[in-house]
Amino acid sequence: MKNHVWHFIQAGGLVQLKFTSIEDVLNLKELDPKLWTALACPVKGLEFDEETLDLLDTDRNGRVRIPEILEAVEYIRSYFKKPEVIMSPGSTLSLDVLGEAAFDCGYSPLESARAVLHILGKDSAQELTLDDVSVNDKLFSPAVINGDGVLPAEAVKDEASAAVISDIVACTGGSDDISGVKGADREQFVSFYKDIRAIQEWRDGARNDAAAASVFFMGVHTDAAAAAFRAVKDKINEYFTLCALNAYNSGVADLLCKKEEEALQPADGGDTLSVEQLSGLPIASVIADRTLPLADGVNPAWCSAVSCFRETVVAPQFGGGKSRLTEAEWRKIEADFAPYMEWYAARPDNCAAGLSLERVDEILASDAEQIIASRFDEEEKHPPVALACRELRKMLLLRRDFVRLLHNFVSFEDFYDAGRKAVFQCGTLYIDGRSCDLCFRVLDGAKHAAMSPLSWCYLLYCECRRPAAQQTMQIAAMVSAGSRDNLIVGRNGLFFDREGRDWDATVTKIIENPISIREAFWSPYKKLARMIQERIAKSAAEAEGNVNAKMAAAVDKPSAAAGADLVPGGAKKIDVGTIAAISVAFTGMATVAGGLLSAFFGLGYWIPLGVAGLMLLISLPSMFIAWLKLRQRNIAPILDASGWAVNGNVKITIPLGAWLTKRAVRPRGSRLNAYDPYAQKGLPVKRICLCLILLAAAAAFVVAVARNPDGITGVVQGLKGWFVTTAGKFVPRG
Repeated sequence: MKNHVWHFIQAGGLVQLKFTSIEDVLNLKELDPKLWTALACPVKGLEFDEETLDLLDTDRNGRVRIPEILEAVEYIRSYFKKPEVIMSPGSTLSLDVLGEAAFDCGYSPLESARAVLHILGKDSAQELTLDDVSVNDKLFSPAVINGDGVLPAEAVKDEASAAVISDIVACTGGSDDISGVKGADREQFVSFYKDIRAIQEWRDGARNDAAAASVFFMGVHTDAAAAAFRAVKDKINEYFTLCALNAYNSGVADLLCKKEEEALQPADGGDTLSVEQLSGLPIASVIADRTLPLADGVNPAWCSAVSCFRETVVAPQFGGGKSRLTEAEWRKIEADFAPYMEWYAARPDNCAAGLSLERVDEILASDAEQIIASRFDEEEKHPPVALACRELRKMLLLRRDFVRLLHNFVSFEDFYDAGRKAVFQCGTLYIDGRSCDLCFRVLDGAKHAAMSPLSWCYLLYCECRRPAAQQTMQIAAMVSAGSRDNLIVGRNGLFFDREGRDWDATVTKIIENPISIREAFWSPYKKLARMIQERIAKSAAEAEGNVNAKMAAAVDKPSAAAGADLVPGGAKKIDVGTIAAISVAFTGMATVAGGLLSAFFGLGYWIPLGVAGLMLLISLPSMFIAWLKLRQRNIAPILDASGWAVNGNVKITIPLGAWLTKRAVRPRGSRLNAYDPYAQKGLPVKRICLCLILLAAAAAFVVAVARNPDGITGVVQGLKGWFVTTAGKFVPRG
């Protein structure tokens, strides 16, 4: 077998795989893991569809690893008829790219897609979209045949058959349909019909028995009458028992009245009595003549049952106008129903036992069984929508996202491509006249604190807030252009996430490292300027303190202060030794200054080069150190702190760093009016130069006087000769 030929590229010093065809994807299993840029990435915190990452994270550990990437490759190989479709951008699947290998549910992607489109009424559609597998109100409606093996009543169009499904659910408890409602499965359907046939056989056996006449003594009305009899039998027996006790002991009635008063108190402090409270009381008040009222005087909770009993049992036997029932008449009714009750006690005890005999006959006389069975056949032939939707959605997400994930996992193509952004780049931070495009979402501050200093990057940690949405987020932004002068903790900026939403950003922490070679060049001069400013400020403060102290002393003791500088006997005398010391000091200073000026002006036309060399000599050490550190910039530690497992160094070269942080630049063609009415006045250069010249002349004069014994005339002649000689070096001859 011929080995696959891989293509590698080098970007930013990182050698990485270049995906050129679907064969690169399908053969990833053969690529040495040491050549993968990353070994794992987190599911959360990336600018990538979290649903796709969650589908790939099969072990649910919060990370996508190499084995799970390879599982997805095999999934694509198995279920895509044309896997090359994933190499092009898009979020739809044409039906002709779906494979014929069956899902776990036993149906192929093509069959499942057609079933989904049929439910949506899109039988003629030739492609499947993410929206198609997201319409839950249609795909998971109880009225839809969805292949889950459960048939709700709404899925049966025939009303009589739907009522039977409701009976099955009531008798068996039913099963949960994926729509969320209760329905019946085939096993419950078969069991239900088996049970009602057992009830029918039991009843038919009694009709054909010799004792049928005594059992069904009221003919076809016996079942209804027996049901009414059973409903009130125990309460009527209770009533006549209480009447007998009252006849035996008249105090029983008083006791019953007292208990009735207690029972008639509304529960929970309410104003009304509950049905449960009333139903527990006797069916009627106990009276001396021991007859049961059938109309007036009946407990309200039992009025309906007594009324049915009177119409179906009492009226056929004793006439419709009967309003009271004696105990003897009641005992006769009990004796008449005794054979029926004995037969009824032998009724099969199954799930359909709660149905009336009339309902059993009605169900078996209808064609509901055949209709429901045919709907179950349709249900079982239909791909399960729940599983089919899940698998089809996974295929759609892989088609849309998988190659992009490979460009940020197997290689970092997106990061090193100027026109794209990596999945770990969460947005852009604008601060201090620059934009920082390399921003990381911080989910674990402790890990970042430990790992980020190892990156050698200049990092700004910011707290971002969106007050309107009450959202907060932590980010780390790399700065690789401009200066650090105005980057301080507490500085505010504006952060734009990848969706274009703006967040208020505040710097909370800074990891100090070189930003750029340009910034390192000016660093020594900025340090020197700060040192001079600090020294001048300190000296000025000390001088001001001394002056204030003297002024305070003068105010406290004016006479002593006035005479403190006076010498008794007259003015102070000038010390000749002091003058000589001053002369020697000026002489030394003038000699040094003269030597430097002579050497400097001696360069002639090379003076600018000398200035540049001097500046380079000062800045070179700082630039060299910055260059060494900038070459070591590596975002792998930052990614590791964010949950990645990076397989090598992800360098930030100097050109790449200049691209990732951009400084403010005026648009091409724009104009600038340089006049600024409020501009800060600059240094008086001309006056400073004049003062320096005068100081140099005075120093030269002092030196000349000290060295020339011929007096002033000799000094003047000497200075004239020096100026002529110096000027001759710069004035062209001839």
